[in-house]
Amino acid sequence: MSTNVLPGAEPYAWEGTNGKGVLLIHGFTGSPSELRELGEQLHQKGYTVEGILLAGHGTDPRDLIHVKAEQWLDQVRQAVLRLRQRCNTVAVIGMSMGGLLTLYAGAELPVDRLVTLSTPIYLYDWRIHFLWLADELPYWAVPKSPRKVDAPERYNVAYRCMPIAGVHQLARLLEFVKYREIPKVRQPVLIIQSLTDHTVRPESAQYIADHVASREKKLRWVQEARHVMTLFTGRQAIYAAIEAFLEESL
Repeated sequence: MSTNVLPGAEPYAWEGTNGKGVLLIHGFTGSPSELRELGEQLHQKGYTVEGILLAGHGTDPRDLIHVKAEQWLDQVRQAVLRLRQRCNTVAVIGMSMGGLLTLYAGAELPVDRLVTLSTPIYLYDWRIHFLWLADELPYWAVPKSPRKVDAPERYNVAYRCMPIAGVHQLARLLEFVKYREIPKVRQPVLIIQSLTDHTVRPESAQYIADHVASREKKLRWVQEARHVMTLFTGRQAIYAAIEAFLEESL
């Protein structure tokens, strides 16, 4: 496996001053860069911020071929425990697949608040249901549609293809979180979903809201943004909503 991290895809960890920790988890084939701007702003407000680089990401797409979903779960567990050791509260914020890992953290780990962004339960891409056919094809990855973003390019570091073996692991993780973990989530949760997301069906957000056991749950709809909503105009309003949610007393 490659050990050379792509420029801009590096993990980050910034010590804060307010005793509150935030873990940021990026999406499938993405990198910590897609949540870095949010992390920078939260750190300026005093938060201890850690953005992890999930196994198989931020290097070479072929590195995803041999990664298992359990490795991602273990990375999240280790990161939460690190933050827990030095912060009074820990919140977890996840984009897309990172949102699934955020819900896992809520179900299984000592965290206080959860934020999910563009988190999949239902996907538009019908090919996810025919992965067994993809295994018979002569190629190892499928191309991704090029991203058009409004944010600075330094926040847009991601693979340009999806390794089929990695999609298998994403599908495994989705099923595990949907049926085993979401019903266990009891923390306050903020669920944010764009109505113009072309990857995740909006009813995914409603499913999460309907099936978590949390007494405090907020569902925020974004009228116009693509899947990685932190890379588009209007993202500052999303950041403000997240910050307000984190500042609410427990």
